[in-house]
Amino acid sequence: MSESTGYGRTHDVPDSKLKHLEFIQGVITRMSTNSFLFKGWAITVAVGLSAFATTSSSRATKAALGAAIVSTFLFWGLDGYYLWIECRYRCLYKRIAESEPDPGLTMEAPSGAPVPSWLSVCRRWHLALLYGVIIAGEIVGLAISSTRGR
Repeated sequence: MSESTGYGRTHDVPDSKLKHLEFIQGVITRMSTNSFLFKGWAITVAVGLSAFATTSSSRATKAALGAAIVSTFLFWGLDGYYLWIECRYRCLYKRIAESEPDPGLTMEAPSGAPVPSWLSVCRRWHLALLYGVIIAGEIVGLAISSTRGR
């Protein structure tokens, strides 16, 4: 079967290698979907707790906004973790696709030099921007509720 590997080469690729790449792509897709869902849940929980905080007493307001901040940090960490796993599987996909004979049907994602650390993935600009804006809004709400004495 003649296939293009996506790296400018066309050659005969064994069916087992294609199936292996499909399995890896399935994992990458699941990780990407989970990352997207974490972003949606983070926004939903933050907005829900903030809305509850606006209708509550001073103590409940602070507790709700504190819970919103903590939950946002947790979602940020989970989102970064799934993005980190996705990066590792993209490296595995590239390694399998470029290898000339197939190195075997491994699903163990590599770790080390070509893959960034989990914390560096969490600090990527798009995650820091999204979760930073959510946390900043929650902190502003907490500061406003503290000054009003509600």
